[in-house]
Amino acid sequence: MSPVIPVPTRSAPLVARRTEYRPGFLVLMFAGEIDALTLPILERELGSAPPGSTVVDLTQVAFVGLAGARALAVAAERAAAEGRRFGVVASGRTLARLFRITGLAAVVPMFASLSDALRELLAPDVHDTAC
Repeated sequence: MSPVIPVPTRSAPLVARRTEYRPGFLVLMFAGEIDALTLPILERELGSAPPGSTVVDLTQVAFVGLAGARALAVAAERAAAEGRRFGVVASGRTLARLFRITGLAAVVPMFASLSDALRELLAPDVHDTAC
């Protein structure tokens, strides 16, 4: 687990925590607000995700601006293009509404809890083997 990196802003700082849940499965947890001042932290963490599955936990994030939503969409599209799994945990109604309005919910798998995301993204791919 990497150290927590707070960044002071005029609003609320954004704190990022990286946890390797198991090899090839990274959980990025954020707390604070994702706005123009803290966007570089989100982009840095998303850009440095290793190969494998990534879950972005936003349950402790009070605000996500449009630039933050776009950064999550880009990360999800990049993961899909690379054959990796990606998901966002957002339990608040405000974030869920933002994701629906911006269309992010159609691009990024969203989960109500970290346990839901882990269960879904850790599930082995199911292949139809019927004759």
